[in-house]
Amino acid sequence: MKTDKVMEKLMPAVQKMQQNTYISALTGGMMGAMPVLMASAIFQLFYSFPITPWTEFLQNIGLYGLLTTVVNICSLTAVFIVLGIGRALGEKKGVDSFQSAIAALLCFLIITPLDEVVGDYGSVISINTSWLGAQGVFTAIIVAMVAPTLYAFCVNKNIVIKLPDSVPEFVSKSFASIPAALITVIPFVAVRGLFSMTSWGSFTGFVYSAVQTPLIGLGNSLPAHLIATAMCCLLWWCGVHGTMVVLGVMMAVWQAPMVENLMAYNAGQSIPYLLSFMTFFLIVQFTGGPGCLLGLHVDMALFAKSERYKTQGKLSLIPGIFNIIEPTVYGMPVVFNPILLIPFVGMPVLAYILYYVLASIGLIGVPVVSLSVMVIPAPIAGFLLGGGISLGIFLIGIMLLSCVVYLPFFKLLDAQALKEEQAMAAQKGE
Repeated sequence: MKTDKVMEKLMPAVQKMQQNTYISALTGGMMGAMPVLMASAIFQLFYSFPITPWTEFLQNIGLYGLLTTVVNICSLTAVFIVLGIGRALGEKKGVDSFQSAIAALLCFLIITPLDEVVGDYGSVISINTSWLGAQGVFTAIIVAMVAPTLYAFCVNKNIVIKLPDSVPEFVSKSFASIPAALITVIPFVAVRGLFSMTSWGSFTGFVYSAVQTPLIGLGNSLPAHLIATAMCCLLWWCGVHGTMVVLGVMMAVWQAPMVENLMAYNAGQSIPYLLSFMTFFLIVQFTGGPGCLLGLHVDMALFAKSERYKTQGKLSLIPGIFNIIEPTVYGMPVVFNPILLIPFVGMPVLAYILYYVLASIGLIGVPVVSLSVMVIPAPIAGFLLGGGISLGIFLIGIMLLSCVVYLPFFKLLDAQALKEEQAMAAQKGE
């Protein structure tokens, strides 16, 4: 009851924030990428199902490599997001949404780093696709906010090419936007040139390095793991692949304890470290992915009253069971969603503390076995990680707890969505 009252007080501030032009464009643009994200999740589940005869069968008939390629293409998340946000923001600014989306994509590609590979037949210029995927999402969001704003400003100030009325409309539209597009591009060309002279090499590299810097210097203590976990989830909330950022810095620190734990486990000795690389993965990966999102997926599937979240729950639950979070993080979205910030960052930290306390007093086992398959459902993964039945039961308990933690926040989102749907239905009935 107290929670409901707190949520009611928060509602006006949240609604005001979500009605902001840029926040609503970001939300709408990311939701527009849902079909691609869901296709990627389905294909990934299909070919990575952890049954060796199944994967061998797919490899023998040539389907494994084909599906992997499709998933890699669908994983160019930043490209789809920059187009979606660019289109949505163009609409809100009252300009041609298609041209606005193209301008955003062009500016994003302009500041994306290029790689030059010199071979026997000359040099080849290529784009590292990691910058077009999850690593480039935060940069894509920044560009998709700035570029359409500049483009709309130029169009609204009538900085366009006007052709005679006798020229076909599709031709005149294409020519009209040329000056606005050129002016929009200029600042991004300057940004690319300036950052190319720095140690970062590019704006995208600067953004990625800037979020890694706070992690440098952390060790293998409980505070270090909690900070790294919170940072990982916070970065995901900002649209950045937080897991890759954290592991890029912390893997060197956490790998040695993991190896020592595994050697002790194989030798039948006591496990020397309660914390290692595998405990991070236990909480961040095998509880429904970063944010312990399985609880949110279950809440949507069981308790949603709005059509929006009923559909989202049906689509996201199965991928969520297998720790695939992109359809929810980018499609719901969780990214920059103020209502979900607290549970998304706080739940994994709470789970980490519970793990440490229970492992310290010997009630649950320590994960020591490195699993290469990341789509194994939580309880099964708990048993396979070498922590025994107790660790599997612990993961089941964490999933149930995440359902409870996420529920009041989800109910607020669902009530808001239901109210919007009812208002739209009333307008159509008039």
